[in-house]
Amino acid sequence: MVRLAAMAVAMAPAVLAGGCSTAHLSAPSVSLPAAYESAAAASSAQKPEALDRWWRLFDDPQLTRLIEEALVASPDAKSALQRISEARAVRAQTLSAYYPQGALQGSAQNQNTAESIGGLGVSTGGASTGSASGGSGAGGLSSAFITPAGDLQTYAAQFNVSYVVDLFGLQRTARRAADQDVAAARFNYEAARATLATDVATALFQTRGDAIQLADARETLRIATDLAKSGELSASHGLTSTSDAARLETDVATAKAEVERLTAVELAARRSLLALIGRGFDPIDQLQVEPVAPPPPMAPSVAPGDLLRRRPDVRQAEAQLRSAADNLALDRLALFPSFSLTPGIQLAKTGGVYALTSTIWSVGLGASEPVLDRPRLLAVIRGQRARGEEAVAAYEKAVQDAYRDAENGLATFAADTKRSADLQVAEERAQFAFQAKRRGYDLGLTDLTTLLEAERTWRQTLSVYNGARTTALVDAATLFQALGGGWSPEPSPGPGKA
Repeated sequence: MVRLAAMAVAMAPAVLAGGCSTAHLSAPSVSLPAAYESAAAASSAQKPEALDRWWRLFDDPQLTRLIEEALVASPDAKSALQRISEARAVRAQTLSAYYPQGALQGSAQNQNTAESIGGLGVSTGGASTGSASGGSGAGGLSSAFITPAGDLQTYAAQFNVSYVVDLFGLQRTARRAADQDVAAARFNYEAARATLATDVATALFQTRGDAIQLADARETLRIATDLAKSGELSASHGLTSTSDAARLETDVATAKAEVERLTAVELAARRSLLALIGRGFDPIDQLQVEPVAPPPPMAPSVAPGDLLRRRPDVRQAEAQLRSAADNLALDRLALFPSFSLTPGIQLAKTGGVYALTSTIWSVGLGASEPVLDRPRLLAVIRGQRARGEEAVAAYEKAVQDAYRDAENGLATFAADTKRSADLQVAEERAQFAFQAKRRGYDLGLTDLTTLLEAERTWRQTLSVYNGARTTALVDAATLFQALGGGWSPEPSPGPGKA
């Protein structure tokens, strides 16, 4: 190791002379206001931790059950979870390159040889004078050799290892980058779950809105039927014309057609909700939805700065930014010299006519420094720096989008609350006016046109009011997600965990 350090000192000046001005990325600009402009839409009575499971604030057992069921069984939740497993596998694959590498190899061979005689010649005469290199007597073999016959077994095994000595923190930097990639996958998973919870709540509230419209349409049909009966009775007594009775019968037929249309809409909405929670093949009757739209709860009071901790999409962008910075550091470290150790051992054994056993071990030390490859490596660094700056911009955008969503959500929710209150008053007054006209019509004091106009005004006002109540519930769910609800931001994921 002393020699390695000395070699590093000797080779480093050539690396540092290359000029690595890509060491740092730009600092993100994410200065958030101290408070929201629409903070009045939130309530300090609710603690910020209530956002973790915001659907429980509605005190709605069906909503809670459907969301928590979807978080377990929905295909979207399962798919997002597999992305974490994929990120962990990629992390393990990346870090394994920095561990000792090597393979155990073995071989076995069986060889059969036949007997053979070889030489320069055979002497057949009497006395013979041999050379200094060795002749033979009469009848002897001259320069002969004999290869014995038999089987020859050869067994060999070897194990060679290569290990890169990390003198400059390459493995540590790679681990940080891989950990941030896993963290980004975990935050992506949490963001997908938060979106799924909002989608389920939105689908349930809209399905209930459809059920309310269907109930209103049935009530309209009932009123139209009663009016038609009343008109027919009045016409039979000569109090009104038969054309008025025909007009009322037209309204009955129109109301029936609207009931049929809304029945199909409500059934389709329930089927879509079943598919969203992972029960797409269940009978529709297993999901009953009541035509109710209670007032939504107030949002907890949180500061804009909490978005940096609570929003999983912001945390994901932050993790991706850190990963980009670490990858830039990895590319810079590629300019430094690398050192490797290559120990190995080989065993061989031969059996049969020749018996032999041998053992060979070795230890090698290697060093390399990129010289001709430096232009390519510098281009890689410039490209990674550009990607890092893109990650900085993406993080800034994520924070700005998060603040926009929260601010707009608070403003919209505040407007929904006021609008619903005003429409409730309007609906109550329109209903009162219709009932008064209805009594007058039954007494023959109000003409049909005035009655139908009063009914139309009331039904339209009621429809708008019910739509506003449904919209307020949907906007409340969207606001809770915008404030960072739907997951617990603590504890932060550790290395390799999510």
